[in-house]
Amino acid sequence: MEILLENPFILIALLAFISSFFKKKKREQSENPNKPPQQRPQPQAERPAVEASMEEALKEEKRQQAERASRIEEEYRRRKQQAEESMRALQNQKRAAERKANSLMEPAAKLVERPQTQKQTSGQFTPQKQALVDGVIWSEILGPPRAKNPHRSIQRK
Repeated sequence: MEILLENPFILIALLAFISSFFKKKKREQSENPNKPPQQRPQPQAERPAVEASMEEALKEEKRQQAERASRIEEEYRRRKQQAEESMRALQNQKRAAERKANSLMEPAAKLVERPQTQKQTSGQFTPQKQALVDGVIWSEILGPPRAKNPHRSIQRK
């Protein structure tokens, strides 16, 4: 008996067995008194009345669903019409803006037009100092990284 109480594994197994035994007893006792009472069948006279009321309820439900569907369709049509009207208004605004931009661009286009045939036919390249500086800066920015092309000032041996 001392071996059973000293060994924790056997003690745990024994406690688990006892608790499961009592749980089974408790379930059996709780299931028996709580059985649902047996329902007696409805008399034949009550069944047609229940079926008739069920049919009326189904008809009413179908009518309500049809009303909801018609309201949803009407709301859809109304919103679609509003969207089309707003689309037309936006297209009209776009056309007006394009016309205004074109009318503003025509005088500017006349001012920008210069005869560039002299520069193209001359065949001479005249570099400007600032353009050359900008070119060097951009070549450093867009060129390979410094780590790929190291310039060491101290020679290693």
